[in-house]
Amino acid sequence: MTEGGIHMGKVKQLTLDRYEHGLAVRALYEEWKQMMEAGADTADIEDLILKVIDAPTKKRFWRA
Repeated sequence: MTEGGIHMGKVKQLTLDRYEHGLAVRALYEEWKQMMEAGADTADIEDLILKVIDAPTKKRFWRA
């Protein structure tokens, strides 16, 4: 949450593989659709969907 451009609170970081990332995006999209049908404000979930989609990736190097 931000207030006047200042970040409030702690930041959490998740590590998701490609499959989990897809599940998260689809789940958020389904929630967004339900909110749209109910006429609810969707601004917050839209922001969250964009954050999840645009989250940076980190390459992992595995040793055999």
